[in-house]
Amino acid sequence: MTATDTIVIALGGNAIARAGDDGTIDAQYRRAQEAMSSVAGLLCAGAHVVLTHGNGPVVGNIVLRGELASGQVPPMPLFIAGADSEGGIGLMLQQTLGNEMRKRGSSRVVASIITQVVVDAEDPAFKRPTKPIGSFYSADDARRFEKQRSWTMAEQHDGRWRRVVASPRPQRVVEVAAVRAALDAGVVPIACGGGGVPVTERPDGMLEGVDAVIDKDWTSALLAEQIGADMLVILMEVEGLYLDWGTPSARLVDKISAADATSLLKDGTLSEGSIAPKVAAAAHFASASGKRALLCRTEDLGDAVEGRAGTSIVP
Repeated sequence: MTATDTIVIALGGNAIARAGDDGTIDAQYRRAQEAMSSVAGLLCAGAHVVLTHGNGPVVGNIVLRGELASGQVPPMPLFIAGADSEGGIGLMLQQTLGNEMRKRGSSRVVASIITQVVVDAEDPAFKRPTKPIGSFYSADDARRFEKQRSWTMAEQHDGRWRRVVASPRPQRVVEVAAVRAALDAGVVPIACGGGGVPVTERPDGMLEGVDAVIDKDWTSALLAEQIGADMLVILMEVEGLYLDWGTPSARLVDKISAADATSLLKDGTLSEGSIAPKVAAAAHFASASGKRALLCRTEDLGDAVEGRAGTSIVP
């Protein structure tokens, strides 16, 4: 890493909520502070950082609150719930990162940008919902919600059920100029939260929100391409990409080419519901940009950027 490097860092939903947490705002702030401590260290080392983040399970909880209060409050569409989560999570991250920077004697400003992301209205994902959002349910509850709320439910790998929605591929980040302007001004921008607010573009250029959730890793890769970032970092709960995951022979891959990573995706070696989208987005960025992508744990961020941890996906 050099002092002029621009790095897009994509935080997963686990940055503010993990299994076993009680889901309170206090707990979410504690998780955010843990994550932002690592990011602050990188900023103080001289990197120019753009943060992106997931919004699970927050967006699902926002939708659920709307459903429960539907008799008194008009329900909001999913893209509005996505914008709400982008603002709320963005605030937590910008506040905790700002505080971590102040602890280190820095006056860097951190700002959240509510970001629209254009998707194709004809994307086949709209006919085949796959993106899990919200809480986990029993099979009985899943069947009940399918009838009562017209939700599409899907069984997860652990036998529990979640609501699934369309996850179209991102085409363009609308507010990319605002992200560039923030970087040029020395501001740390937080953008594309939850994959960004999905919108379609009419022939006359007008934008309209659509009910979907865009994969935040794909949007992060797209944003990194659009701003000419030097590196894309996707943070996870595990150390990086493992081969033979879940077996006694599991082994961490410290470096892999984008072509070899794509081969793993094509032959079904990687889990579609967890690591596969991250590897796919990282491999795409590495191929398209000729730059390095990185998969690592939040606490390993500094070491991983310097090549001492995580999995590097290279052109």
